[in-house]
Amino acid sequence: MPADRDKSLLWRKAAVIGSLWAASEIVLGSFLHNSRIPFSGRLLTGIGVAVMVAGHRLWPERGLLWRAGLVCAAMKSVSPSAVLLSPMAAIFTEGLLAELSVRLLGGNLAGYLLAGGLAMSWGLIHKVGRLLLLYGYDAVAAYAGGLEKIMSLLGSRAGVPSAVLALLGIYFVAGMAAALLGLRAARPGPTVECQATDGGKYTARGAGPGYNSVYVLLLHLLALAGLMASGRLPLPVAAAVSLAYGLACARFYSRAGRLLRRWGMWAGVLAVSLVAGWLLADLASGLRMAARAFSLTLGFAAVAQELLNPAVRRALEKMAGPVFFETLEYAFGSLPQVLSALPSGRDLLLRPAASLRTLLLRAPGLLQDSFNPNFLKAQMAGHQPVKAD
Repeated sequence: MPADRDKSLLWRKAAVIGSLWAASEIVLGSFLHNSRIPFSGRLLTGIGVAVMVAGHRLWPERGLLWRAGLVCAAMKSVSPSAVLLSPMAAIFTEGLLAELSVRLLGGNLAGYLLAGGLAMSWGLIHKVGRLLLLYGYDAVAAYAGGLEKIMSLLGSRAGVPSAVLALLGIYFVAGMAAALLGLRAARPGPTVECQATDGGKYTARGAGPGYNSVYVLLLHLLALAGLMASGRLPLPVAAAVSLAYGLACARFYSRAGRLLRRWGMWAGVLAVSLVAGWLLADLASGLRMAARAFSLTLGFAAVAQELLNPAVRRALEKMAGPVFFETLEYAFGSLPQVLSALPSGRDLLLRPAASLRTLLLRAPGLLQDSFNPNFLKAQMAGHQPVKAD
């Protein structure tokens, strides 16, 4: 039916935008990580905003942005990081906020500025929510106390709410600047040269044998919910349960196992928790926060791996429909080709408009390739795609 064909075409366009967004995050994220550039997360969000705005200027269709966010979030499974659920949720929410903004104000300057501001501001809200989720209410109280101490040292009389609002304002303005970058990239102008690189190393990771059960996923979700509600348990009991669950996840899930070996990260978690306990004048609260963060971090890594299981996929496919997973198959299949001719991380950072314009010029060709039945087979087999006649 025509409506089904239009919906399929919209999903394919979202796959193109989502794959370009994911590829830029992978390349620029690696560059930022290796360069140890501060505020790298906000820079990545800015790139995502610019890609969404430029993509919507190319294909100004209703529903494109939230679908592109969903595709990009799903494609985070190729990321070298074992911490995936938090950035996946953040990316999808950014797509939803951008879609909402464009629907409210239209695909114009005002709508894009609002989209960029909300998407960037969500980064701060997401960070506070993640702290609340991993460490509990004590973490928020500790950060508020620390912020008050810093403000008193600086001689500021403004309260914590005023400081938070000012920070949100800075994030919002930065998001609007990223939206303007996307608008600039959508206009004709210079591009950058791209050198072919090995994109084949970025492939979707399998879930591993032995966990192909939706019931195992449900058990993880119940365990995580119980751990998040364990604040009233005595500290020794809560610490023992958290340690047992976290070590079990590390034993049976490779993602969690890789996290467990990051001694520097865990030392930082312990240090932050102890500082929080000092700010709260309650060492037990700090130790409870550390145990909670340990178990939830490894638990979420296990859930992220469990979501890749074939049985879970089949169950989700029944709910979401086959179109979404066909879209993901194309997006994952085209990712090596996209990465092989992507601007370098240096160009993306130093020449963002020209780099994004280079990405955008490739979008129509990628969309055409998605209708070639030989394209996905060739990509999955590691060969060059066969062009349509």
